[in-house]
Amino acid sequence: MKLNLRSCWAALFALTLTGAVFSACEKAVFDEENSKTDNKNANLILRVKGSQIDDSFTTRAMVDITTYCTRFNFVLYKDGNKIKSYTQTSGDANYGEVALTLDAGTYKLLVLAHSSQGGNPTLSDPESIQFTNAIGFSDTFYYYADIVVTKEPKIHEITLTRAVARLSFVINDDLPSNVAYLRFYYTGGSGVLNALTGYAGNVNSRQERLIGASGLSSPLTIPLYTFLSNDEGTLQLTVTALESDKETVVKERTFTDVPVERQKETILEGDFFDHPSENGFSFKAETDWQISQTITY
Repeated sequence: MKLNLRSCWAALFALTLTGAVFSACEKAVFDEENSKTDNKNANLILRVKGSQIDDSFTTRAMVDITTYCTRFNFVLYKDGNKIKSYTQTSGDANYGEVALTLDAGTYKLLVLAHSSQGGNPTLSDPESIQFTNAIGFSDTFYYYADIVVTKEPKIHEITLTRAVARLSFVINDDLPSNVAYLRFYYTGGSGVLNALTGYAGNVNSRQERLIGASGLSSPLTIPLYTFLSNDEGTLQLTVTALESDKETVVKERTFTDVPVERQKETILEGDFFDHPSENGFSFKAETDWQISQTITY
């Protein structure tokens, strides 16, 4: 099963999205990343093979992650310290592959694939990989393991694992003409990944995305991503339609206890501006994600 290229809407749509992580214990520290690789006399080649994704039941399929995500981070740690880091963006030569010249020894290797438009998360600590508002949130995949380097050249092929839960908010009715922005504010998840566990870091975040409504039409789907501390969780989401001053509220609704699951998608859909008085629940499966539940608001 190949990932439908239409799924790239998440990465492309992120061009109009911004994301936020706010917490008193989080620091927006950005690492300087070296995008050049040591091709001459390389003794280690890292090659992203794909991403292993479950569908709605038990079938597993390999996805060409180089056509799905727009940014790679390759990071090597030794004795708890980051010693080398390389960044690639889609369009770079040999995207998804780096050649390194390293001293023999055992290293910790982190490979991160995402489509954040604002740059890289903090990568100094693999147990606290922090995405922020300026970076943006996207579908995120990771690999973290020991790697043994010898003097003899070696090719190491890497399979990535999805780390996020996705909440897709769908607006079925038309946007009023005076709506200039849509703001999505949600809590219950985190913008921090612990690559050691594959779950959220020890930070509960207040995440936010603001999109411009100009040119948008219904039905409109907005993807929201978060890391969870467990396989299952709940989000509280407040959606606000704003006028051009970003302060005047046209419509605001809050959705509590929205169920989400790691590596799975929840679709929350309905008429946002003119909605019925009763809510209904239904479920369906999506092949790009393990299980997708649709909740009608």
